[in-house]
Order: sequence, then C-alpha cells, then structure tokens
Amino acid sequence: MASEDYASKTWKVARTGVTHAIAMIREEYAKAPPRPTGHGPVDPPVPADLLNLLCRIGVALVGAGETSARVQVILDRLSRRYGTDNIHFMVLPTAVFVRVRTDESSAVDMLDARVGTLPLDQIDGLYRLIDQIEQDAPPPSLASKDLDKILTQKPGSPPWLILLGQVVLTVGVGMMLNPGARALVGYVVLGLVVGVLTQLADKVKLLSMALPVVASAVVAMLAYGFSGALAGGQPQQLLIPAVATLLPGAMLTNGTIELATGSMVAGASRVVYGINMLFLLALGSYVGISVLGPLSDPPVSTAQLGWWAPLVGVLLIGYGHSWRSSAPQNTVGWLLLVLYITYAAQVLGKHVSGPLTGTFLGGLVAVNAAYLIQSRKHAPPTQVAFLPAFWMLVPGGISLTGISDLVTHSMSGVSSGGLEVLVSALLSVMAIALGVMVGSGLATAHPPRVSAIVGTVVPRHLPWHRAANATNKPDSDS
Repeated sequence: MASEDYASKTWKVARTGVTHAIAMIREEYAKAPPRPTGHGPVDPPVPADLLNLLCRIGVALVGAGETSARVQVILDRLSRRYGTDNIHFMVLPTAVFVRVRTDESSAVDMLDARVGTLPLDQIDGLYRLIDQIEQDAPPPSLASKDLDKILTQKPGSPPWLILLGQVVLTVGVGMMLNPGARALVGYVVLGLVVGVLTQLADKVKLLSMALPVVASAVVAMLAYGFSGALAGGQPQQLLIPAVATLLPGAMLTNGTIELATGSMVAGASRVVYGINMLFLLALGSYVGISVLGPLSDPPVSTAQLGWWAPLVGVLLIGYGHSWRSSAPQNTVGWLLLVLYITYAAQVLGKHVSGPLTGTFLGGLVAVNAAYLIQSRKHAPPTQVAFLPAFWMLVPGGISLTGISDLVTHSMSGVSSGGLEVLVSALLSVMAIALGVMVGSGLATAHPPRVSAIVGTVVPRHLPWHRAANATNKPDSDS
C-alpha cells in the first residue's frame, strides 16, 4: 500500500513538471519572431526605393545618349555610394535589368526604356543629380522626387521656338554641307515643313510611327517638284539637311561602339534599328519621287556662297540645336565653342587625308573638348556639350546620301555600285565611332607619373642609384 502511494505521488510530481515545462516552451515560442517560410517571398537586403531609383536613372541615361557600358559603370558607382555591392545591372537600349544577390537566392527586376533622346535641359539636370548623389548620397526617396521633377518638367523652349530652331538648324546644316545660294529658300521651307510634321507626330501616334517615311516623302516631293525655285536645279542638295534631325547617326555610332566593346546584344539592336531607319527614309524619298512621275531638268544654278558660309552654318547649328533641344540657359557659348573646335578638327582631317580622317578627328576632339570645359564655372555637363557636336558630324547622313543615290539611279535606269555605297556608309560610322572611343579613353585616362616613367626606362642597378640608397640609409647607431 505504501509503495502504491509513493508511485502515485511521484507520477503527479512528474506530470506537473512536464506540464510546467511545456507551458514555458509555448510561452517562449510565442514571444519569438515568426520564421520566414520557404514558400513566401523573401525581401532582398537592398531597399526597394533604392532599386527603383537606380533603374530609373539607368533608363534616363539611355535617353541621354550614353552607351550601355557607360550606363553600367555609372549605376555601379552609385550603388557603391549607397553602400551596396550585391547589385548587378544589364543595360539594353530598351530596358534596364537589375539583379540582387543574397546568400540564399536572388531577385531580378527590370524597367523598360523608350527610344529617343531627352532634351538638353533634362540631361543637364540628370547629370547634376548624379553628381549630387555621389557627393551627398541623399535618401533614395528624396533623390527619386528630384528625378521626377527633372523628367516631368516642361521643355525650356516653347513650341514656336522649337519650330524656329528646326528651321535655323536646317539652314545651318545646309550651309555647312551644300552652301548653294539658290538653296537657302529651300532649306527654310523644308525645315519648316519637317518641324511642323515633327510637332504633329508628338500628338498623333500613327504619324509618329510613320514619321520617317512621311517626312522624307514630303521633302522629296517638294525638292524635286519645285527644284528650280527651291534648289536652283539641284534638289539632291536639299534632302540631307531637311531630314538631318531624323538621321540615326547617334544610334549607329553608339551601336558600333557597343559592338566593339563586347556589348553585342545592345550594339546589334542599335545597328539594326539605325539601318532600318535609314531604309525607311530612303523609302520615303522613293515614294515622293515616284508620285511626281517623269522629272524635267530645270536649269542648274552653280552660284555658291563664300568661304564664310560653313562658319556661319556652324553658328546656326549651335543656336538651332539649343532652341530645338531646349538647352539650359547660359550654355550656348560653351556649345558653340565645342562645335567650332570639332568643325576645325574635321576640316583639318579632311584636308590631310580625306573625309574618314575628318570624321575620326572630329569625334576624338569633340569628346576631349567637352571634358575640358566641364570643370569651368557655369559650364554644362560633358554629355550636354558633346551631343550637339556629335550630332553635327552626321555619320548617318553619308549613308542616306548613298542610299538616296541608289534610289534615284535605279529610277533613271542607271546602274550604281551598291557595294561601294554600303562599304562607304560602314566606314563612315566606324570612323566616328573609333574617334569617340579613342577620345573617351584619352579624356578619362589618368596620365602616368614622371617618376614611374623614369623608373621604367632607367635601370635600377646603375651606380648612382646605389650611392643614393647608401646616402639615404639611416644610421643604425642613431
């Protein structure tokens, strides 16, 4: 009997202890934070507002005319400024991809980019915001608000000034390429027509998709239909200046640079897009000339403007581009300085060795001139000063000239060397791309120190080196 009572008491004590222990375990478990399950999403260690800021800056840099490799370098630098080193970027002309790596998994996000170039005032604000981020690293939410203000602001130029800039720009390009005295009226008329069509395309989506064909067709109809009044009997002089703002020179050149630097997907897509744009412009010229039917041969006027015409043309290009692209205030003088330096280098190379050398030197000098002025007070960022000069070289213009020659010769039954035209176009684009790449390398490279050069050239085992080392050796007894 005593043994049964002892066993019963022992069982009650043990049960009470176990129950108390289970209650304590449950209480501690309830206080502990919930563990993430393997099925739910795991937030990346990088804040979402920082990822959104970096993606949007990447898209804006694509719109500013930067190459994919350059955009990746800038985004990597900004992400490290915010203290993150596990973000990887892939930049394409139409999208920016971002990947965040963690110890357990990775997250991927993307943001699509539109094809086109931002106005110069927005590009100026974008690069100043990037400089502010690199210096102060403001909160990503605050930087995103500043980026919103930059990208949503109205153009600095009203519509009438943008239209005037288009006309002045067309006249400037015409005076630089084909300074015919009788062609000035044609430059004004066709520049006005293309400017009106461009502004209508911003409001009508259907016209924006067909703008290259429609604009080049209307230009060809007016140039060849009224060749005596508008062009002095040389309508082909009017084609390139009139549609110069639609030429994909920047797209082709950036694509060539990207192919040369290993960005094959981005480079191939840009080159294909640029070639497609050229053929659309050539198709429009073919349609416009075909509508007119058989063409008569009006008397040809060979009157040319003086030697000063190209110099005035560069001046008009600077003012026209600043008005059309809404350049920031107090930057026209800097833009003109870079334009004239680029034009001088282009003319020098052309006289020394031909047009290809001229385009190469023009691209090389334009980059370095833009880098040199950026340190001056009130000077625009490098990209703002570089884009007008880069556009003035017009690498795609030579391509369209050759394609237009193919079209006109085929309509008149005259054979033309198609292979020669395509090779000339390719070499022109490659020349300016090579100039830009070499110029960028020279502008961003750090010059070696003189001591390092001397140490490399002069052997270290010469007697005076040993004497100098013995003289500079400290005394062991001191």
